[in-house]
Amino acid sequence: MQYPLLATEFNSVLDEFFGRQVTRIPVTRAYSNVTGEETLTEGTSGTIKCYFVRTDQTFDFREYGFKEKGEALMLSKAADSVKKDDLITVDSVTFRVREAYGVPGTLDSAGSSSAFVYVCCNLFIER
Repeated sequence: MQYPLLATEFNSVLDEFFGRQVTRIPVTRAYSNVTGEETLTEGTSGTIKCYFVRTDQTFDFREYGFKEKGEALMLSKAADSVKKDDLITVDSVTFRVREAYGVPGTLDSAGSSSAFVYVCCNLFIER
């Protein structure tokens, strides 16, 4: 039997027990029609509550090739819309979101899923 994780449950655990305030700067990506050059533009910063933990930067050798793991892991509310390339500042250290995956509340054997409950992010220190 499956017990779905609801967004309200995840949000209440984050807000009441494990949440940490971080600064998020949304970043938009644009491409030049002439050169194809990519441009990243920073938006207005805001504060979000998330679960944040520092990790060692390592490589996962079990994957095909070498999958680089980040220097921090963050779980944020799906409603906060954290995306790839966003900037996250914690304790005066700025991280860039390298990967951001929406996680549904349930998955079944047929491959269908519910709405996204939270976003799992792989972060790297912005140098």
